[in-house]
Amino acid sequence: MFDLKFDYGDCVSHSERVSWSLDDVMEEGQALDFTKPFLPRDLVRHVADLDGLDEPTRLRLNQIAGNAYLNLFQFVEEYILATMMEHAQAEVFGDVDALRALTRMVDEELKHQQLFHRFRRSFDRDFGHRCGVLESAAAVAQVIMSHSPLAVMLITLHIEWMTQQHYTESVRKDESIDPFFKSLLRHHWLEESQHARIDMLETRKIASYADQEARDQAVSEYLAIVEAFDGLLADQVDLDVASLDAGAAVERSPEADGALRTAIHQSYRRTFLWYGMTNKNVVDCLQQLSPDGARKVADHAGRFA
Repeated sequence: MFDLKFDYGDCVSHSERVSWSLDDVMEEGQALDFTKPFLPRDLVRHVADLDGLDEPTRLRLNQIAGNAYLNLFQFVEEYILATMMEHAQAEVFGDVDALRALTRMVDEELKHQQLFHRFRRSFDRDFGHRCGVLESAAAVAQVIMSHSPLAVMLITLHIEWMTQQHYTESVRKDESIDPFFKSLLRHHWLEESQHARIDMLETRKIASYADQEARDQAVSEYLAIVEAFDGLLADQVDLDVASLDAGAAVERSPEADGALRTAIHQSYRRTFLWYGMTNKNVVDCLQQLSPDGARKVADHAGRFA
């Protein structure tokens, strides 16, 4: 299972080559530029295609979504951090290369959280008012980690490979977005590229001890986590609309308000759910673990596009 062309030592070597410090990417208190969008069009596709929005509103929504985008990564990295600390502990008297790879990953995830908190402080200061973002990361982490270890690794694979695809297919080639925000996402991608590989190695390790029933069950649990994540995205939609309307006299018909909320939600679904569920590496992994489960995931993915 999983004929991988890399090992833990490769992940450590590459991590050392691309490593960066917080101040390399963003200084504390750095001012932000709000004249350009933060996210490429493909990551806000449904909002970008929505009729009836003027350009200032569309730009403002893009920047609100960019702030929420980083917070959502910080949000899920809470459980990834806890999970990888457990995996590292299991290797204390085991594979030294695996231990080095996992502890480097833990350190890098902590650094990413600090970076996103740093960005959020500048965003709240410079945007004009504080924008609401999801706050219950620790509680969500407990729910995710209550599932089987293999299910936890499947949603982690989903997130890590999704991150890679966002950057390589959308962010990297878009010259219209804010250069600083693009640089921030590039640095995140550089280190997450090794995390995705470590996740594959850890998934293979856990799957080797699971029988077919356990593998099928893990995919079912993965789908349940995806559905729960969709509920969190719906909560973020409400926060985004409130942030857009804050301090402004907004008049929208019920129909226009519903269309706006649907567009924001579907954009988040495509970005955080569809991308991960249809990523080639995730699909290949699911097919090897559970062909029936992989078909169920493919069926579910269509409504998130």
